[in-house]
Amino acid sequence: MAISDSYLKSCLNKEREKVVEKSDRDGLWVRVSVKGAVTFFYRYRYLGKQDKMTIGSYPQLGLKDAREEVEKWAAVLARGDNPKIKRDLERGKIKNQFTFEELFREWFGVVCIQKESSPLILRSFELHVFPKVGKYPAGELTLHNWLMLLDRLSKAYSEITKRVISNTKQCYSWAVKRQILTVNPLSELTGRDFGIKKGMGKRVLDRKEIAMVWMAIDDSRLMERNKLLLKLLLFFACRLSELRLAREGDFDFVDGIWTVPAENHKTGRQTGQPILRPIIPEIVPLLKQAMEIAPGEFVFSGKKDEPMQEGNHLSITANLRQFMLKAYQENVPHFTVHDLRRTARTNFSELADPIVAEKMLGHALPGVLGVYDKYQYMDEMREAYGRWWARLMSIIEPDILEFTPRSAG
Repeated sequence: MAISDSYLKSCLNKEREKVVEKSDRDGLWVRVSVKGAVTFFYRYRYLGKQDKMTIGSYPQLGLKDAREEVEKWAAVLARGDNPKIKRDLERGKIKNQFTFEELFREWFGVVCIQKESSPLILRSFELHVFPKVGKYPAGELTLHNWLMLLDRLSKAYSEITKRVISNTKQCYSWAVKRQILTVNPLSELTGRDFGIKKGMGKRVLDRKEIAMVWMAIDDSRLMERNKLLLKLLLFFACRLSELRLAREGDFDFVDGIWTVPAENHKTGRQTGQPILRPIIPEIVPLLKQAMEIAPGEFVFSGKKDEPMQEGNHLSITANLRQFMLKAYQENVPHFTVHDLRRTARTNFSELADPIVAEKMLGHALPGVLGVYDKYQYMDEMREAYGRWWARLMSIIEPDILEFTPRSAG
């Protein structure tokens, strides 16, 4: 005789002397404990042997739902699978389901950590991705979810958007290969879908923009360390990492030389050679001010024993643009700290020989020059940096006359 709701209600929480089991239909049974707890279970035969599995507890699971559950598992049995094992495997998948942040960090620790740019990649995701979608199951995030995030991100940060797309695609692809997920929702997505063109950066700040940026650095509420960092990046045309990892001992104010150890710059990891840059007197106050602020040996760090974290600079230029729009009513187009390096190099072309300009950037000389020319060009770089400082000051303070190279002949 089939079980009824009234029967279940009459049994619930009623103590009795012994356990009672009663069948319903299609293998559904109900068990009533001595304390009156009511539990549904499914009895079946698999490969000739009797087995059973718990379906759920009443009243959290109603009679109608319990019958539907039995129909579901009976269909599994009909396909030749053991319902209990199938159920346990499904529960295991749910239990082991990664959130996107968990999945990304798992992939990052196995694959991405080997990349030179890994700290920058992780910082981009910590700032722009994890707060938005990190807590959601990776397998349930759809292309639509990602498009909403990337559309917003691309309007402010084109390079970061490309970085997020590339590394998210790699993360999902890795998860699919490991059978953690079945689908890569970003597989067909590229930066072009957001109007981001592939290729070398072209942004160079003009004289008006240089003047406004320098003025905004002084007028804004940026941390003093970041203000000095931006000015020195524009002056030296160095890579951010070269200043980020710089120690006080790298700067020799007696001989006027900044030594960038091989491990602190891109070329040095291949050549094993440091970069030597001249320190002109005009730039000494900026460097010494940064050292006075620093709590330890790293010139641009807020921590005593650690360098400035890679990625801390990502929002600086965006904050400057917002400040200039609000304070000066000037909408300066998007630029990055690397664009400051490109801006300086463009000006170097007017102020120095091409070989000297490349040495100022810390580039290895091309071809035969790189093999045989071991001259450091220190005096030539010192003169060129002096000319560049003079030009900067003439841009920032129009009353200051810019150094003008003598014309040929």
